[in-house]
Amino acid sequence: MSELTPRNLFSYPSEREEPFYTSFKDGMIAEDAAHWANADNGNLVYFGGGIFNWDQPNNLLWWTENIYVSGYTTPWRAIITGPRSVTIQENEVIYFQMPRLVQNQDAVIPVMYRSSRVFLEGVRLHDIRIFCVRTGDTLYFANGKSLKAGDTGPLFGAGIGVPSPIIIPHKHAVAALITPPPGTTLLNPLPVYISPELARDDVFRNGQLLVEGVTEDYTVNLLTGEITLTVPSILLDKFIVWRELRDTAVPATTHTHAPKLLYTPLPGTVMLATLIVSPFLARVDVFKNGQLLVEGATHDYTVDFVLGIITLNVASVVLDKFEIHREIA
Repeated sequence: MSELTPRNLFSYPSEREEPFYTSFKDGMIAEDAAHWANADNGNLVYFGGGIFNWDQPNNLLWWTENIYVSGYTTPWRAIITGPRSVTIQENEVIYFQMPRLVQNQDAVIPVMYRSSRVFLEGVRLHDIRIFCVRTGDTLYFANGKSLKAGDTGPLFGAGIGVPSPIIIPHKHAVAALITPPPGTTLLNPLPVYISPELARDDVFRNGQLLVEGVTEDYTVNLLTGEITLTVPSILLDKFIVWRELRDTAVPATTHTHAPKLLYTPLPGTVMLATLIVSPFLARVDVFKNGQLLVEGATHDYTVDFVLGIITLNVASVVLDKFEIHREIA
């Protein structure tokens, strides 16, 4: 009876096994496949995927187009389909089973696995390929690329890192009006939009912009579209929800919206950073404690788009909160 190696479970003849040829042949074929797969692994190239975004607060990675993986041993490729989103928690890894010697047509990779360790029952390690791993707020990809929290842009094919003029395609849903009964903490805007189509919510309560965050006014579950209020509604409350949707029907739109910036500056502060500058920064909207400020030298603030500096005409006071909305073009 043949034996098995401890790690890859390759068969080999047991001592004094007769006839031994069958188990010897099985082991050699398995070794041959393993050596070939390891050589193929070293040549794999990732390309496509369109625009990527790492939405770290919601543990959500998404991309807008098919990702192609090939070792160029045949004319055909493996496909990780897009648009698509995957959830990944701290210290987890996303991986897949790589098809070999793809024949006749591109092969769709049906499942992306997520775990704290790489393992698939019945699949040898040399046929499992890591897509990305998460450490802290950064995603590291198998080809050496990485995304930090909030990064948006092309990942495979982004060149040497010069900022890309590609703008993520998006559109704006019609504003949803909600007048819930007193004591409500869960809002469900209609019609329902969920990830990966739903990209962002802005919630106004009686005309005042609320601050998003687990320690702030509300949180959003992009996977369900539900909004959870920190403070329940009261009589005559009105909520308006603005929702940004990803638009996969067009290759690009004229602008996109960067992640929200939230500042709680020290009293007396008159300058806030936009963290993006011209020529990419096209517009800045500033909300102070939920109230939209007016831009202009004789109004509430001015913006230096070259330096990326917002100058307030009235200095901040204790407990002031500023939310900065930035449009990139």
